Amino acid sequence: MNRKTFIKQLRSHLKFLDKKALEEEVLYYINKIDASKKPDEEVIKSFGTMDHLVLEVCKRRGIESPSVPKKESFLVQFYHDLVNLGTFLKNCEGKKRGKILLDLLILLMLTCFLKIPFIFIRDLGDQVIDSLFNYNLTFFALWGLAIEVCYVVFALNYFVRTFRKWFGNLETS
Repeated sequence: MNRKTFIKQLRSHLKFLDKKALEEEVLYYINKIDASKKPDEEVIKSFGTMDHLVLEVCKRRGIESPSVPKKESFLVQFYHDLVNLGTFLKNCEGKKRGKILLDLLILLMLTCFLKIPFIFIRDLGDQVIDSLFNYNLTFFALWGLAIEVCYVVFALNYFVRTFRKWFGNLETS
């Protein structure tokens, strides 16, 4: 992690401090980086995790450390992004709304096109199963189910990640 990223993350993790204390702590770590003859990345790595730094700052200042918020699950974050998108669409003008809906349609189409390689893999597996097991329906069904589950997991992952990338930073004002 470089100096700029470290300072940004440090400020974010120490935002529970008042402004003066926050600046003192940031300056403390900047001075530690500057005083070292090692590269910035190496010095920053030696500090440990951000959670460790927060505990260290709280201990040094004699205050109770804030509870570390739990990270929301992948699908919960996606749900919140969908709600934010809905709110944004409700409040935005026609052209912008149309562009967002078109982007969403394109994303759905791309996710559907991801099915093509899975169809080829399923068909290839069907041929192998047919040659090895002489048309055993149980193996065909299990193979088809395995490929469908793989596709659903892959497509959902792709859709959610791409959705968050495309629509995750919309302002809901």
